[in-house]
Amino acid sequence: MVQKPVTPGETHVLVITELGAEGDGIGYVDDFTVVVDGATLGETVRVEITEVGPTFARGEVVDSEFGFD
Repeated sequence: MVQKPVTPGETHVLVITELGAEGDGIGYVDDFTVVVDGATLGETVRVEITEVGPTFARGEVVDSEFGFD
């Protein structure tokens, strides 16, 4: 079994680089797909991982639009 880079309950900061077929935001943690409901393309969000499947994870936005100046 391949070790996944995320586990439920963790938080990660993601850049939403794609949109899924149903309009969900898609970002990546070490090339592992994270689907984020309600996130928009180009947004930077802090996500709590809620579910991890064999090929992707789901997360919920806990904070958005970070200023990394």
